[in-house]
Amino acid sequence: MQGDHQATACTGRFGLGSPSKSTLGGVRVRREEGAPSTRLRQARAALPDMPETRAPLVTGVSNPSRLRAVAESHLVGHLRDAGLDAVVASLHVAIHAPIVVVNLVTPGLQTYLAEIGVGDPCSTVPDSLSFCAEVVDSGAPLVVPDATAHPIYANNPLVRAGSVGAYAGVPVVDDGVVLGSLAIFADAPREFTEDELALLYYQARLVSSSLALRRMARVDSLTGLPNRALLSDRLAWAILHLERQPGQVGVLFLDLDSFKEVNDRLGHAAGDDQLVAVAAALRQAVRVTDTVARLGGDEFVVVCEAMTSTEEVLALAERILAAIDTLPSPGHGLRIDASIGIAVSQSSKSDPEELLRRADEAMYRAKQDPRARLNLATPTLEAPIVSTTGSG
Repeated sequence: MQGDHQATACTGRFGLGSPSKSTLGGVRVRREEGAPSTRLRQARAALPDMPETRAPLVTGVSNPSRLRAVAESHLVGHLRDAGLDAVVASLHVAIHAPIVVVNLVTPGLQTYLAEIGVGDPCSTVPDSLSFCAEVVDSGAPLVVPDATAHPIYANNPLVRAGSVGAYAGVPVVDDGVVLGSLAIFADAPREFTEDELALLYYQARLVSSSLALRRMARVDSLTGLPNRALLSDRLAWAILHLERQPGQVGVLFLDLDSFKEVNDRLGHAAGDDQLVAVAAALRQAVRVTDTVARLGGDEFVVVCEAMTSTEEVLALAERILAAIDTLPSPGHGLRIDASIGIAVSQSSKSDPEELLRRADEAMYRAKQDPRARLNLATPTLEAPIVSTTGSG
């Protein structure tokens, strides 16, 4: 936004260095008359750069690599996090901001991990009018002291409605990827002080660290896939999302065939290698919005959201089988095959555990039927499906 005097995007990339004495990441801010800078200096000294943010960041709202990272973070639809709630509450009180959000940003959609003053789990706003989308595109903080006079942001729906007059936002980064932002909105034009922006900056670092810890606690250490706890969270969210976006949620319960023989004949290290290879194949076969999880042992689950038909779910299952069939033999003439049970729901009132149980039962039926590698379960019908993909 060159030549734009109403908003300032920081020239320093988030996390690449501490703010200078008179700036915050390149943005000069008005300091309150006579206000000391001791707190800011102490904060800088106590919080060194995080190693994962020293390399160039992955930015861009529509960047496929960033979108995959957002999807694989599995933060959308998370259970409420007391730590993130405390961050937004502290900024709400300290800066007197009526709206404070921690959000994930995807094209045309912002999903709130924590918020005060919004009241909804997500909102839609054109990226061209979105403050937070600009933060994600640039990978840098953004300060808009007077949104009402800005040639672009004056057209933002909240600004037009008189709900927002000023904005300040900082990127939220995990593993080198800008996932979203921590942002404060004032209801009237105002300048933000140096100390207010410093507090926002370092609270964003706290949010980034919190998300990294959550990611590590909710993934399988061997494959890097979501574990059972995160799977339950994602499935519950997918079902609840049917209220906003009618469609179908599919659950694919996958069990590897002959995996015990690989462990017994080749050793557990070879078995682990196969599990990692299967996990990679599953990631490649599914859509970026799908969740692939490892339950333990040789059991995997795929949750696919916003499916338009059962046929689309079945087509995804066929792609998964085809991907597994392309994996090389682990040795000694052994092959890794899979059986998949499928359960589908159209109701936002469905019980997630019941849907998972039906998919599990369908998987066992697929294993027992020599004609089929897939089995579809519905509330009234369990139907074996003869896969068009060869079993090797």
